[in-house]
Amino acid sequence: MAVHPGMMIKPELEERGISQKDFAKMLGTQPSHLSEVLNGKRALSTELAMKIEEVIGLPAKILLSAQAQYDVETLNTHAAKADSQHETVAITIPIHDHNLLREIVRRFGWACVL
Repeated sequence: MAVHPGMMIKPELEERGISQKDFAKMLGTQPSHLSEVLNGKRALSTELAMKIEEVIGLPAKILLSAQAQYDVETLNTHAAKADSQHETVAITIPIHDHNLLREIVRRFGWACVL
C-alpha cells in the first residue's frame, strides 16, 4: 500500500522537534498549505519537495516517488470503486416510442424490460 509523502515527513519533524508552523516558515510556504500536504489532503509538488530536501535533507526523489506511487494507487482504487458501483435506474418511456427506447439501450448499455 502506497504511503503519502506527508506521512514520511511528519515523523521526521516530530523527531527533530520542529513544529509545522516553524517548518512552513523555513520552507517559505503557508502553514495551511503545508498542513494539507502533511495530512495527505494535497499532493506534494516538485518545488516543495526540493525545498524540503534543502531544509531537512529528506531526498526529493524519494518523496516524489512516494507521491507518484500514492497517486497511482489512489487512481486505481477510485477506478475499482467506480467499476463496482452500478446504479439501477428505472424510467418509463411510452411504448409507442420504440426508436427512443432502442437508442437509449444502445447508447447507455441499459437493459430493457417490456
